[in-house]
Amino acid sequence: MTKTAVKLKEIIDKNGPNYLMDEPYQVYNELIRSKAADRKKAGAILCYLVSNIAGENEAHCELAGLSKAIQKECSFNKKMADQLAEIFLFLYSDENKSEWKQKDMEGLSAFLNEDFKCTWKGFSVWDGGNGTVDCHYEAEIVLSPGKDVAEDVELAGLLKKNPFMKKEAIHDYFEKKIRKHLDYEFEEYCTCDDYYQPVVEDFEIEYQVTEWGKKNGFEVISCEGNGDDDGYEPKFRKGWY
Repeated sequence: MTKTAVKLKEIIDKNGPNYLMDEPYQVYNELIRSKAADRKKAGAILCYLVSNIAGENEAHCELAGLSKAIQKECSFNKKMADQLAEIFLFLYSDENKSEWKQKDMEGLSAFLNEDFKCTWKGFSVWDGGNGTVDCHYEAEIVLSPGKDVAEDVELAGLLKKNPFMKKEAIHDYFEKKIRKHLDYEFEEYCTCDDYYQPVVEDFEIEYQVTEWGKKNGFEVISCEGNGDDDGYEPKFRKGWY
């Protein structure tokens, strides 16, 4: 099969079965960037994708029928229409469809069957008016994902768009989410009192992680952290003025 067809399959394998129809111009750019097709052929594929033919593939099980439909809808000559028909009949073959069906939600399943591990480094500055304290915290977190993880609204949207989403991408999504939560809580903890310097090592990391886990479908396996500060730094020192 042509390198154009192989590249289109790679794009679907990475981004999901609906990507070609949802992002036809991105597909066009990727074909040109990767040199899998020249501008003429990439442009013809773009035209095919934005037409109604793509959604009618099931009705054209033979090359001749699909080629005629392409000639009619896209006004291409027979040679170009035949080339496109060959590409898309290969792309949406029963073999490829079967492969994609097996990959559906494979990444989510793999993610749910492994421990979720991440690290977090928190930083905040307490300002007492006449001086500041730089606050630091580091933690290592291990969680067990449950089935409720899949009910996360944003994740569900991502999986609907790309059901082939890899477990690594799902891990990155939740890693960013828990870090954002801890960043906020650490900032609130360190800056909540204008008059008393925070005791950084007393930040309740396990409580915060447990509460986040309850809301997001995770159970805590382990959570260890340490906090410290750089000491009080006066804003005005003798000899500055």
